[in-house]
Formats: sequence, structure tokens, C-alpha cells
Amino acid sequence: MISAQNPLLFILFLTFFSTFSHSQTLDYGLVFIWNNSTQTYNDPTIPEDGTSQWNYLGTFGGGAYATKAISLRTAAQLDINYQQKGYKEIAQVGFIPGGPFSEMNLRNTFNYLSADLAIKHLLFHSPSIGTYIGLAVEYSYLLNYDIESDFFPINNFYPVNAYQDKWEKHNISLVPSISLTIDQAITLLFGFNRSLPPVLKAENLVVKDWIWTVRGSISIPSFFHKKE
Repeated sequence: MISAQNPLLFILFLTFFSTFSHSQTLDYGLVFIWNNSTQTYNDPTIPEDGTSQWNYLGTFGGGAYATKAISLRTAAQLDINYQQKGYKEIAQVGFIPGGPFSEMNLRNTFNYLSADLAIKHLLFHSPSIGTYIGLAVEYSYLLNYDIESDFFPINNFYPVNAYQDKWEKHNISLVPSISLTIDQAITLLFGFNRSLPPVLKAENLVVKDWIWTVRGSISIPSFFHKKE
């Protein structure tokens, strides 16, 4: 069970964002997200079966960020985003016994409000391009979800459908990343998002997020300064 202190962590994220907004050295802007998203799952009562995962699903999101320099090469950044996560199932659907059977491509999606607090360190820079490595802690609050495999006649054959009321509302994940910033205005980030506590936990099922994320951001002060 994820700690009840997570709402407090979310408030701290928002407080940090408010503090940033009063800084004269603040950089801020918009974020656009594409997630290549899936989930891993395992049965802890049968450890010899190992860990499996569902198929990847492309999902989207967006929000805003604020960045403040800590030193000449290091900065702290806070993102507040809406993003969708999930996975895809290629399912054989039909009535048992007798059929008929057909194959369906099912989208199972989860909608989150998230806050990411990251430390970014400059590796290389030129007059127009900077290369950064980063590590973020992401707090996510589950707004709602849609499990397409949760319907008759296949709902008895997929493990998550027996636990629809057990999806965690609060989740923490780590997001290591590498990013390129062009002309201090446009940033392209490539990262990996892995949940720490499970997003669903039952006696015989443990599910975690496994997401490759690509994020583009536009600095509003730099963008409008170049327009002048």
C-alpha cells in the first residue's frame, strides 16, 4: 500500500513551483509528452515464472515546467503535467465453449496528474546546444482509467480484471533522462519512467509501470525574446 504521506509530497511539489515563480532567474514554459508505455507484472507466489509485460501503447500528455539554476552547470526543474500511461493487449475474444473467437487490439489507459522534481547537470555545451543528464522523482495521482479488457466474455481470462478496485491512487517513480537544449529555447528529453511501489498489488499479482518517455519543451522567455 502506498503511503498516505504522498498527498503531502504533492503539496511540497506545488509549494516548490510557487517559490520558483517568484524568482527573477526563472525559466519556464510548456511541456509536451509522448509515452511508449507498458506495465510489468509477476505473481510473487510463483517466483519461478519471473516477470512478464504487456505490449507497448503510445500515449500523450502535456503541462508546464519551471527551472532555476543551482550552479553554473546544474539546475533544478519542476514539471506539473497531465499524462496518460497504460498498455496494449492483443486478446483472443470469444465465448467458451464453442466460440466464435476473434483477435482484438485492446487499449488499457490510465490518466494521471503528475509532478516531477528533477536535477539536471550540463555535460557538454556549444554556442547553440547543451547536453544534460537528469534524474527526476515523479509523483502521480490517478484521475481515472479505462480497461478495455474488462468486459464479457474475456474478463475472466486476464489477471488485472479481478483487481479493478486495487489500482493505487498515488504513485512514485524515478525518471533518469538525457536531454538536448537548442538555443536555450527548445529542449528534447529522452527518459525511462519506472514506478517504485506497485501501481497494483495483490497477493498473487504485482504490477509496475515501464515507460520510455519523450518530452519536448519550449521556454516562453527565450522564445519571445528571440521573436523581438
